[in-house]
Amino acid sequence: MNAHDFLTQEFSLYLQDHQHPGNRATHFIGIPLIVSSLFAAPLLWDWRVLVAGQGIGWAFQLLGHRLEGNRPSLLKRPISLLMGPLMVMVEILELLGLHFRFATEARALRQ
Repeated sequence: MNAHDFLTQEFSLYLQDHQHPGNRATHFIGIPLIVSSLFAAPLLWDWRVLVAGQGIGWAFQLLGHRLEGNRPSLLKRPISLLMGPLMVMVEILELLGLHFRFATEARALRQ
């Protein structure tokens, strides 16, 4: 399997676990909090930023999966740790008019 096919397949699996609009909304809040706290805490030399960002961000993730009625993808496939930020980034960039072949193909696999 080449890199494109792997990315397409994993993105499709991730999207299957994130169909509920409430789950997707919580991920659009939680994932940026998680990622930004990883960068902001060292820059600010404040571990509380990391703790707060991680705690609040992961709480949003868990709330979303409660709404969806499934376990977080990360517990099923560790690669999902990368798929979450990728989903948020891809969907924001698509709103700005950029489109990605792997994402289009991943959505087609779900149907």
